[in-house]
Amino acid sequence: MRASQILSFFPILAPLTLAAPPLTTLTLSDINYSSNKIYSTPAHLATYGGYIDFNVSNSNPAVSYVAHCSARGLHLNDFFYGELVYNCEVPDGVQSVTNFTYSTPGYRFTVNQTWVEDGKTYLAMGAGKADLNCERTEWTNDDWEMGQIYYTENVECETGSLTIVPNVTWSC
Repeated sequence: MRASQILSFFPILAPLTLAAPPLTTLTLSDINYSSNKIYSTPAHLATYGGYIDFNVSNSNPAVSYVAHCSARGLHLNDFFYGELVYNCEVPDGVQSVTNFTYSTPGYRFTVNQTWVEDGKTYLAMGAGKADLNCERTEWTNDDWEMGQIYYTENVECETGSLTIVPNVTWSC
């Protein structure tokens, strides 16, 4: 087959060319992380937990809502290790799912979001690291007696943000 014959197929194939998914960014805003541990005795961890809370907005005009994400992590010592998937809240009536994982070591997020536009379902998948500025405070009761709190540890982070450029795919 000659080059001119091959080129003659292009007008036939052109209508079948699939459009690229829209360029999209996912912005995680108002990221708040905190954790605490309370020991009631030197050997008894009475209560503990890590908390992550943030909003996800999508730059695509077809996604006009903001998803709210939050989770409580209960793994010792860093509470979140990125292996659990948490679902986010989206407004009622929206055909969309947003979910995430979070790992405290490294402040790493993965975010997945689906939405429907022009009869196609899009999936955005991305990951990134937030630069969270956190402060750890510890207190030990040096004069501890039974019935008192022995030790507390709190981590509070300044509110952060993260922009992710995800990989976007779609299906009909």
